[in-house]
Amino acid sequence: MLAMGTGNLRGCWGGASHIGGRDEQQDRWRVVDLGDAGLLAVVADGMGGHRDGALAAQVVVETTAALALGRLRSLQDRPRESLNAFCAEASIALGQRASGAHSTVVALWLYNGHAWWVHVGDSRCYRLAQGRRLMRTRDHSAVQMLVDLGEISEAEMATHPEQNRLYRSLGGGQEPRPEVGTAPLVRDDLFVLCSDGVWEYLDETELWVEAQRHRLAEAAELLVARAVARGGVEADNSTLILVRIQEQSWRQRWLRWLSVAPAGS
Repeated sequence: MLAMGTGNLRGCWGGASHIGGRDEQQDRWRVVDLGDAGLLAVVADGMGGHRDGALAAQVVVETTAALALGRLRSLQDRPRESLNAFCAEASIALGQRASGAHSTVVALWLYNGHAWWVHVGDSRCYRLAQGRRLMRTRDHSAVQMLVDLGEISEAEMATHPEQNRLYRSLGGGQEPRPEVGTAPLVRDDLFVLCSDGVWEYLDETELWVEAQRHRLAEAAELLVARAVARGGVEADNSTLILVRIQEQSWRQRWLRWLSVAPAGS
């Protein structure tokens, strides 16, 4: 799908989700496509060890949509403050609708030549270019702390017994303390948003390669199915959104101009 205009750059995206080997799908995802007004994508993972995980994730994506649709100007003009406020409001909404429930979140906002991302927990955002990682959000988890201390390697995170132990999440009456980052949009960059059911089983090279080989919606379906297959009967919920930055063709620019040109021009 095409979305989000920034000059001659467009965001092309695709997403998919799989229940894996679990009894309930506690992941949720959504892309709010506002054309030239911006694009907001979100992945939320209800924490399985807590009550009402599926509802928690649903509340988070609903709050995201409300932010994009109801307070668009604020999101456009003050993205950092708006994304921080979104996390705080989602955490409060969780307390009101699913007391005791928790969720992770990772969201990506594209507008006016820049990308902004926010996360709480261990759902991730990657920025890849030419098959290389330019950025990965830092998990709010015990195993990330072990990596930072040099006690384990990044490759060992997925199989470490403390992998699911988070010290930040939305809900539960906690202050969410999100982290926000930003970067300029660059043609052909690939942004990846995913739950831990994806990054536990897939590496960044796979994400990049399949996104080049297939349409993004097809690549997302293929990749979540692969993650689930590798996880086997105990596979976690697996959710993925791929967003590639592309340049519009002259025909796309012309059609866009026609859609906004005043009558008689």
